[in-house]
Amino acid sequence: MVGLEPRDKAGLEAFLEDVQDPASPNYHRFLSQDEYNARFAPAEQDEQAVVSQLEGSGLAVTDRFRNRLLVGASGSVAAIERAFGVRLHAVQFQGRRHFAAQGEPVLSATLARVITGVAGLDDLSEMRPHSRRSGRVATPKASLGTNCCHLSPNDLQVFYSDTTELDGAGETLVIAGAYAWKDTDNTAFNSQWSLPQLPAGSGQVCTKIGNPLGCRFSSQNSIEIALDVEYSHGTAPGAIILNYMAASTAFSDFAVMYNRIVSDNPGHVVSTSWGACEAGVSTATQLTNDNIFANGNAIGQSWFAASGDNGSRDCSGLLTVDHPANSPHIIGVGGTTPACSGGMTPASPACAGYGSETGWSGSGGGISTLFDRPSFQTGCGVPAGSTRLVPDVALEADTSPGNYVIEDGSWFIVGGTSGSAPQWTGFFARLSQQLGGEGLGNPGPYLYLICDTPRFHDITSGSNGDYTAAAGYDLVTGLGSIDAASFFSPLVPQDAPALSRVGTAVLLGLLAVAGVALHRPAGQS
Repeated sequence: MVGLEPRDKAGLEAFLEDVQDPASPNYHRFLSQDEYNARFAPAEQDEQAVVSQLEGSGLAVTDRFRNRLLVGASGSVAAIERAFGVRLHAVQFQGRRHFAAQGEPVLSATLARVITGVAGLDDLSEMRPHSRRSGRVATPKASLGTNCCHLSPNDLQVFYSDTTELDGAGETLVIAGAYAWKDTDNTAFNSQWSLPQLPAGSGQVCTKIGNPLGCRFSSQNSIEIALDVEYSHGTAPGAIILNYMAASTAFSDFAVMYNRIVSDNPGHVVSTSWGACEAGVSTATQLTNDNIFANGNAIGQSWFAASGDNGSRDCSGLLTVDHPANSPHIIGVGGTTPACSGGMTPASPACAGYGSETGWSGSGGGISTLFDRPSFQTGCGVPAGSTRLVPDVALEADTSPGNYVIEDGSWFIVGGTSGSAPQWTGFFARLSQQLGGEGLGNPGPYLYLICDTPRFHDITSGSNGDYTAAAGYDLVTGLGSIDAASFFSPLVPQDAPALSRVGTAVLLGLLAVAGVALHRPAGQS
């Protein structure tokens, strides 16, 4: 899979800042995909040069896209070696047989100018889900019965003070991952917790022709999509949900899946609970994916990604962060350990309300060594520096108490930041609904604007290994978790800490977009 550089990348980043500036006449005037292609997609002649190089080496081109950010090809080892000037070898790695290229791809100066990099020249690592299954339980009753005590969507609604009537109706929430859900599991889960069934239009999309393994139900691997769909639906029960599935867990197949979500543009909010450690993924793969996510932001998509479940040492004991949560065009979602204010006992199993949260030991977080810090990541205790920090926000993730999930007809207790990300996506789908349903693009500028207001629970204790939660931003829980009752209320003067960081023109724009009517006497300007 060959990634191509966007045309005028500096101009694209300038547009992405401008479109999130309430003082700009372009505020939230996102591009159509055709407009993106005309302004920022790689030039047609550059894409054709890549295609000609691949075909001239004996490869068959298998994937091309409207935005021209990817070109996929397949062929023999000899053809791949000719195309990229490498030698492929069979290798043993971690007790398994793999293949890997010796050396970096060699390209002509003309092609090197337009190519981000080449993915798929080895299979030494792959994407993995960020969920943890802590146990299997007998089918619970709505009151949780004797299986005490774990969290359901109903408990989380109480815990996060989620009292608004917004349900995400009119929005489409996209789940980016692999493997298929079972419709019967969704039906049973929704019936169990008195949720409406998935809205009409919900469904699953395989992003590769044929019948690849990544698009099938797997009794071992579909626990991830079960968690994703059940808790994104529990958070935004009125939103259509689409499961976009990669053909496999290979990085090249995930790039295809990400780009299909952007080029199809089926919905405004996207959640992914799959990732791999930054230190173990090639720079080419990460930069290629980041270009895709930037395209998504430009057309109004908001992406959220699980930050990982191995704490600050996400890669076999190495101090590193997780991809794609490290992308500046995605919001990384960390994890907390929640404690209800009451209940959660055999005699009273339901959560009685918000008690406290601490940083979860498994919450992925730290400092990227690859990506620059986005301009919005500032204030609220964000430390000085020039590199991307992860995570941005957090939500409950600890396997104790864990969440009820049904997969293949059986109930499990599941935790992980894989549960945090789809819930945050559900909240943002509802915010998009509240603000007119046109999409909000990169959530970062808004989230960091309101960071020191009651819209967040600031998590001030707990550790993910090398980092400790503290007042304000931290590398365990980011800005903190959501207080939904406050999050969905319009910006008002009580939000003084946040509003003091913006000018009058910005304030008026934010008040207007948040639904606050601005009235002036007749005859006055």
